[in-house]
Amino acid sequence: MGLAKILLGTSGWSYEDWVGVFYRSSNEGKLYRYSRTFETVEIDSTFYSYPDPRVIVSMEKVVPENFIFSAKIPRLITHKKKLSLSEGIEEDLNRFLEILKPLSSSGKLGVLLIQLPPSFTYDKHGDLLKNFLKILPKDYRFAVEFRDPSWLRENSLNLLSRYEVAYTIVDEPLLPPELHVTTDFSYVRWHGRGVNPWYNYHYSREELEPWKDKLNELSDKVDVVYGYFNNHFHGYAVHNCLQVLEILGIITPAQKEILEEVEKNLAKPAKPVESLSIYISPEKLPSNLRDLLKILVSESRLRRAEKMDKNLIRILEQSENYLSAEVKEYGVIIDLDRRLILHDCADWERVRLEFKLCKHLAALLLNLDEDYARNILKDIIMNRGLWNFGRLERSGET
Repeated sequence: MGLAKILLGTSGWSYEDWVGVFYRSSNEGKLYRYSRTFETVEIDSTFYSYPDPRVIVSMEKVVPENFIFSAKIPRLITHKKKLSLSEGIEEDLNRFLEILKPLSSSGKLGVLLIQLPPSFTYDKHGDLLKNFLKILPKDYRFAVEFRDPSWLRENSLNLLSRYEVAYTIVDEPLLPPELHVTTDFSYVRWHGRGVNPWYNYHYSREELEPWKDKLNELSDKVDVVYGYFNNHFHGYAVHNCLQVLEILGIITPAQKEILEEVEKNLAKPAKPVESLSIYISPEKLPSNLRDLLKILVSESRLRRAEKMDKNLIRILEQSENYLSAEVKEYGVIIDLDRRLILHDCADWERVRLEFKLCKHLAALLLNLDEDYARNILKDIIMNRGLWNFGRLERSGET
């Protein structure tokens, strides 16, 4: 094994379906337990919205001194404004870095991930990336994750090297897991090899074994290797991360005990999907939007949603597979690619564990284009067990 420090963790930590697998109860301090098991985490929620500065202060205090946070650059910069300097992204980036200052000042900030949209190609967007890399402050570490094979060329790697930015090594169906080193650290992300979505995937030990040689090869070439498992469904990321630590021979006795505990919990019979919903065949799904909502929303909540003032609903961003909105003072994110809904009202906390919707989500869907709303609802109903109903961390959970 090389001399580099190998830091492995997961992408995100606040997942309700980790309760009973990794977390002992819903009330447990998730970041506290997580940070006593792993040395690093990738903050996934920053991709969707700027974090509340008070949450960052709280997070910094909860974790041990040597714990490292990496974080995804906000989608506002990479996907909405598409790295265009004319859109004011330098100011957006500085705002983000200012919020993260408690982490950087304490030495707990690792890498900031620039995840490019899948639509970005080398020929069309190469100059945009180059100009963005020019404005990156030198006292932070950055990594770029390409989502299109057109970037796999010498010119792209040379560009990253010039600005001391890491190439993100991925394990996923889209790009090959090529080991490219472009600066003094490496950044690895395991997305999974599943379908609809990739992330709902449990790596076998046989699939993880080859990463021993790959990570050791990287550790011979860099000072630090950061690696994060993004296959978060059902606690798989925790299990696979601990397995790789064991494969590398760097698992601690405490981590070994947790690995055994996780494996025992994963071996228990899974909660059947039928307990989450009554199966309805596609041909029997109602076509009327209100009837679809009735499958996921109680009648009383639906009536309140129908009475809600339309002026209280504001669409912030909308594309074919992504929606960001505000309903009253609450935020909503619906991501069809990741089958993820994030929201932050009190009622959502009561209904989301039953894979139901609250009145704010119902009101939002009633005020969208009907075909667009039906598409969302049908996918939730037909694939209920694949969706993750999470809390939008604007005031955060530590």
